[in-house]
Amino acid sequence: MTVVLAHLARDEGLSPALTGQYLGIPGIGPPSYIPDKYRELLLSREQNKHAPMLPAAAIDMFMQGYKPDASDPLYNVLAAPGGHSQLPKTYFQINGLDPLRDEALIYEKILREDNRTETRIDMYPGLPHAFFLSLPGLESTKLYREDQVKGFGWLLGRDNI
Repeated sequence: MTVVLAHLARDEGLSPALTGQYLGIPGIGPPSYIPDKYRELLLSREQNKHAPMLPAAAIDMFMQGYKPDASDPLYNVLAAPGGHSQLPKTYFQINGLDPLRDEALIYEKILREDNRTETRIDMYPGLPHAFFLSLPGLESTKLYREDQVKGFGWLLGRDNI
């Protein structure tokens, strides 16, 4: 949702403009909209199709119930008519065992490499989608929350948090 709202804020000239966006375990859009030059990087849906928390079957079930219009930029930011330039700096938290992992990593590249948007990524290898909600006792959950605070500090220009 944040990724769509950032595009709307830019397109509608929100004032004051957004200064940052936080994308935690984001879904960006359907794989068919991934730009050709990044398509070979889209491996996580297959690699993590049996992942705990969000297996491919669950994604399929959600999409069958939701039935979004893939060309609608309110669902699929990759279809945004204004592209991805002039967006605020972006902080990502991405989980390695998440089927949505590569969508997020590719979108980070689209922002940073193609549009010169400042980005920051914290990656959690081997951990599934939303692990921090279901597994509060893990050290990795503590690290995730600490990184989140630091990431928000970075978005706010306060790296010393």
